Amino acid sequence: MSIAVDKPPQEETPTLGDDSRREVHEKSVYTSVTLPAHNPSEPIRQKWYQYFSPADTPEERRLILKLDGLIVVFVFLAYWAKVLDSSATSTAYVSGMKEDLKLYGNQLNYLNTVYMVGFITMQIPLTLIMTRFPVNYFLPAADLLWGVFTLAQYKAGNVTQLYAFRFFVGALGGFFFPAVQWYLGSWYKRSELNRRGAVFFIASSVGSMSSGYIQAGAYERLNNRFGIEGWRWLYIICFACTIPIALLGLLVLPGTPENCRSRILTPREIQLAQERMASERREPRQPFTMPKIKSILTRWRFWVLVGFAFFFSQADGVSSNSGLSLWLKAEGYSVESINTITTVSPAVTIVSSLICGIVADAYDAKVALIAGTAVLNIFASIVLAIWNVPVGLKFFAFFLSGTADGIAATIYAWANEICAGDSEERAVVISAMNTIGNTFGAWLPLFVWKTVDAPRYFIGYNWTIALDVCMLVMLFVLRHFWNRDQKKRQYSE
Repeated sequence: MSIAVDKPPQEETPTLGDDSRREVHEKSVYTSVTLPAHNPSEPIRQKWYQYFSPADTPEERRLILKLDGLIVVFVFLAYWAKVLDSSATSTAYVSGMKEDLKLYGNQLNYLNTVYMVGFITMQIPLTLIMTRFPVNYFLPAADLLWGVFTLAQYKAGNVTQLYAFRFFVGALGGFFFPAVQWYLGSWYKRSELNRRGAVFFIASSVGSMSSGYIQAGAYERLNNRFGIEGWRWLYIICFACTIPIALLGLLVLPGTPENCRSRILTPREIQLAQERMASERREPRQPFTMPKIKSILTRWRFWVLVGFAFFFSQADGVSSNSGLSLWLKAEGYSVESINTITTVSPAVTIVSSLICGIVADAYDAKVALIAGTAVLNIFASIVLAIWNVPVGLKFFAFFLSGTADGIAATIYAWANEICAGDSEERAVVISAMNTIGNTFGAWLPLFVWKTVDAPRYFIGYNWTIALDVCMLVMLFVLRHFWNRDQKKRQYSE
C-alpha cells in the first residue's frame, strides 16, 4: 500500500496531516481542550453525544456540515424514493393492474423475478463503471433514467412490456446501495462513516413505513382522474418523487476528493478533504486492469467479507418474511391493527441503526455491536421456534428481530475501512457483499420460509439461529485477519 505524503501546514490555516502534526495544531488552536493519549494510527473519536471529534478544527467542522448537506441528504431522499417503487408493483397488482393487464397465474412472481435479475446481474458492473466516471453526474443520471423507466410502467399495455420495464428499473436501482456505501467511504473518516451510513440505511425503513400511506391515499384520491386508473397513478407518483431528487443531486453532489468539481465546495475545502482521506490512508482511484482484478480476488478481504455478508444478509428473515403480519391475521386482528402493529419492526430497525452508528463511531465497537445484535436475534428466533410462549413474549421476539438489520451500516463502514487502501477493491468488495445477499435472498426463502408453514415458520426460525451462529464464527475470523493486518501496518510504520 502506498502512503500519501501530507503537505506542510499553512501559516494561518492548519492542514490535517498525520496525527502527530495534528496534536501540534491542537495545542495552538484548542488551548482549552485536553486531548487524551491515543494510538497514533487511530483517530481521536468524539463522544456518543458529540457531533464532531475534539480534533476537528473549525474549518474541518464546516466541511463536515457541508458534506452532510450535500451528500447525506441526497442519498437519503434517493433511497427513500426507490423503496416507494419496490412496493408499488405489489400495491398496483391488487389495485387493478391484475385485471387491466390480465395478469393471471404466476405473472406477479415473474415480474419480481425479472426485477431481481436486473437488480443482481447489473449490481457489480454498474458499481465498477461508476468508479470510472464522475460520481456527481453518474448517480443522478442513473436516478433520472430509473425515474423514466418507472414512469414507463404506467403506460404498459401488456405484461411483456412490463417485464422489460421491470428489468431496467431493477438494474438502475440495484447498484445504488453499494455505490453509495463506496461514495460515503470516499469522503468520510472512519470515525464519521457509521453514522452517515446509518442515516442512509434507515431511508429504507422510513420508505417502507410511509409507502403504504402514500399509495393508499393516492389511489383513493386519484383513481380514474384524467382517465388514468389508480394503479397507474402509483408509478406516476414514484416518477414525480424521483425527478426532483435526481435534479437536486446534479446540482449539489461533489465528485470524489481527488477529482472534485463542486459548485459549493471551495478549493481549500477540497484540499482539506484530500488531506483527510490521506490521513485515513484512503487511496484515490487507479486504473482498473486485469492484474488489479486478479489481485483483488486473491486477497483475504474479498472472500472473508463476502462470506460474512452471506450470513448477515440472510439473518433478517424473521422481520422480512411477514411472520408477524400473518400471525396477527391468524389471531383475528383487524386490518387497521395489523397495519399499525407491523410498523413497530421498521421503527426498531431505525432506532437500532442509529444507535449502532453512533456507538460505532464513538467507541469503535463494531465487533461488540455485531456480536450483540446476533445474540439478540438468536434469542428472538429461539422464542419463535418454540412458538407456544406467552403472547407478550412473542410480540417482544417479533419486535426484537427488527434489530437484525441495525448493524448493516456498521458492517459496510467496516468494509470501507478494511479496504481503505484500494479504491477499486472497495467498489468490488462492497458491491459483491450486497450482490451475494440479494442473490441468495431471491430463492432461499422459497425453501426455508415456505408459505404453507406460516405463521409458525419452524424451519425459518431455526435457519435464522444457524445463520447467526455462523455469523458469529465469521465475525471472529474477520477480526483475526483485520487485527493481523493492523499489526503488520503498525510494525511497518
